[in-house]
Amino acid sequence: MGKYNLPKPTDRPDMVILAAGDYPDGVVARALLEQAREVICCDGAAEEFCRNGGNPTAVVGDLDSLSTELREQLSDRLCHRPDQNTNDLWKSLSVAIERGARRVTVLGAFGRREDHSIGNLMLLAARMNDVEIEMVGDRGVFNFIDSDSSFESFAGEQVSLFTLSPATSISTRGLRYEPPHDRLSAMWQGVSNESLGDEFSIRTDGPTIVYRLF
Repeated sequence: MGKYNLPKPTDRPDMVILAAGDYPDGVVARALLEQAREVICCDGAAEEFCRNGGNPTAVVGDLDSLSTELREQLSDRLCHRPDQNTNDLWKSLSVAIERGARRVTVLGAFGRREDHSIGNLMLLAARMNDVEIEMVGDRGVFNFIDSDSSFESFAGEQVSLFTLSPATSISTRGLRYEPPHDRLSAMWQGVSNESLGDEFSIRTDGPTIVYRLF
């Protein structure tokens, strides 16, 4: 059974991918970005990361968002991936995997454009079997599972569950509300559940997104 802790400001993730949505502003998200051992920037995120004092391990994409000055400054860390069939977040995940990452924290994946936010969430769910992924926002964290898992929590924590297929069987322990008939027939049905203690568990046989509010 997989075990997922809540990210904390004291954590030092091995690999962060910074996407080009809203720049991380929450206490946890900013701390994870500042303390990461390695940061891979999607093309559109590199300028702001560097303006905030960051030093990326790599910048990935078609590189059309970079200034000439930054291209020269980071010339030894540019990963030119011009393929238009995938976006920069997909490409950055591939680079992280090529570099041996087993667990990736994704920041900056929400904001700016609502369609991109939804697309990024679905993209990360599609790659959950390639590498362990957590997506941290300013208010909470998304994890992506397809088998039985347990989650660090606290009493009263707001939790939302999304199954990507209505055929997925899902049940919980340690949450206030059980999915009706062990199914979430529509994605909205699992929104705003509540944790009863310091841990809850989920039994599922299909791709499932779990959100915990800090």
